[in-house]
This record gives sequence, C-alpha cells and structure tokens, in this order.
Amino acid sequence: MTAQAELIKMQATARLDKEATVHRSNHQNVHARRYVMPNAALGGVEVVIIVKGANLQLWCEARAIDRHYALSRGGQFRSGSETYSVPSPYGGMQYGRHSALKTMDRLHRRDAWRFVPKTVRDLDSILDAVKGGGAK
Repeated sequence: MTAQAELIKMQATARLDKEATVHRSNHQNVHARRYVMPNAALGGVEVVIIVKGANLQLWCEARAIDRHYALSRGGQFRSGSETYSVPSPYGGMQYGRHSALKTMDRLHRRDAWRFVPKTVRDLDSILDAVKGGGAK
C-alpha cells in the first residue's frame, strides 16, 4: 500500500470511528470495516471501507449521493441487480460484490456507489456527501 493510500485509510477509519456507528454485523477481521453514517434526511446510511490491493474502496448506499456528484468524484454505480446474477462454477449463483457487503442490511442487494478515493480531500468530500452535508 502506498503512503498516500495508507493516509487515506487512516483518515477514513478515524473519521468513521468518530462520526458513524459500527454496523450491527461488526467489522470483518482485516479487510473491511462496516458502519452506519448518520444522515438527517435518510436516517442512517450504510458505509463500508474495504482495503483491496493497494487501494481503499468506499461503498455506500446509492440513495445517499446524487448521481452527478458521485460521478464527478469517480464513483462507480453498482446496481443491486448485479447481485446473484452470474452462475457460480460450483452451482447456484455468485454474489457479484465484495463478500464484506453480504452482511449489510441495504448494501447487500440494493444500488450502491463504489469509490476509490485518490486523496484525503476526495475521501472527506465523499463522506460529507454521505452525511448529507455535501452535494446531493
């Protein structure tokens, strides 16, 4: 993980530990942390940070952020219909998202945004939007 990516991870963890509550499914051992961010208009918004490879991924419910804003921040829209839509080589259907999202109440199968913030400023801007204080 690069020094910049490590800084983004530390900021994400510190900020979410301070401003959000831990999701009832708790954190995954090493790779993922699960939260519910307060949002006055929506109640709580599920947020998951995942360290995968050299980058941090931030997943949040699509209902929390306006499409134009999310796209301007490099967000990738992930439709809820992608879950369990691809056959598994072992029979049944493959989940289709990171397994850390499977225990989430809404992120599990609903529409989501996936971000890979490149700077701490990008991260803070995205979290401000999720919280309801940024562009919507």
